[in-house]
Amino acid sequence: MLVFHDLPHSYYAIGGKKGNCGNVLHYGQLACLGRLLLYNHYVFCMNPVSFSTLASAMDFVVGDRNYPLSELFMKGGFIMWPLLLLSIGGVVVLVMCCFSTRAAAVLPPKLVEQAESFIRKRDYTGLAILCKNGDSCYARVMLTVANFMQRNPSAQFEEVREIAAAEGGRQAGFMSRQISWLSDIGALAPMLGLLGTVVGMMKTFFEIANGDFSGGKQRIDMAGGVAEALITTAGGLLLGIPAILAYVYFRSQVHKRVGDLEAAVTHSVSVVATQLHKPRSGPAGAFHEEELPRVPVDPTSLRDVRGL
Repeated sequence: MLVFHDLPHSYYAIGGKKGNCGNVLHYGQLACLGRLLLYNHYVFCMNPVSFSTLASAMDFVVGDRNYPLSELFMKGGFIMWPLLLLSIGGVVVLVMCCFSTRAAAVLPPKLVEQAESFIRKRDYTGLAILCKNGDSCYARVMLTVANFMQRNPSAQFEEVREIAAAEGGRQAGFMSRQISWLSDIGALAPMLGLLGTVVGMMKTFFEIANGDFSGGKQRIDMAGGVAEALITTAGGLLLGIPAILAYVYFRSQVHKRVGDLEAAVTHSVSVVATQLHKPRSGPAGAFHEEELPRVPVDPTSLRDVRGL
């Protein structure tokens, strides 16, 4: 079986349908996502009651007092803005991972059958055209194999296997790096939250050092400052925990897809190997030069026919 190693590559093909490095969002998929967002915006604008109900349901309640999310966001300080950007980036990466780890985006069953049909006919030109029109990891691997076989008709099985393994490693590496963005967000968000808490606590202790906190009001103000400092930690954890959970899920999906891709490419390359030295079909009674075995002739065994 071929083993796809995580090979580095230097560029990504983001936004196009026929990218060279891995699965990306189609223009149609981006348009569909945009229409969905516009529809949700239209629903919320035309139904302010439902929007306000949703917003009030997400308020932070302490006793008899409600703290709206917008108020908590503003009290969290400047660190809340990087956390907001990370949350938006996390949603974008999550949508991309949902599209790129689909079975149809990695290994379409119909494409595998069609590719095997072209391989058995030794029609590598048709195989290349088929794979160019396909947008999947399997299509990109087999496109590389088809182009190699067109340029090297007499290639050996080991060479074909190495070509397929190298391209398969690039595809597996792209999927692994794409989901690793979720892991990075999950690790960075709590650290930013902790930074905001440390900054807030420093401000509070500076106020303690410069003021008189002997009265009750001053103690209340100090408690409020500590609470505001902890808002960023809570925000970082609320962003980091879902990102890590999403990473764990998509990591298992990528492992499964890569295993299926390895099995399918191994089978296809094995079919290519069976066709490498197979005689080409032709008219009845015709044969090709490569079908004739080449037997070495010993010059000393030749006789002078004139002496017979």
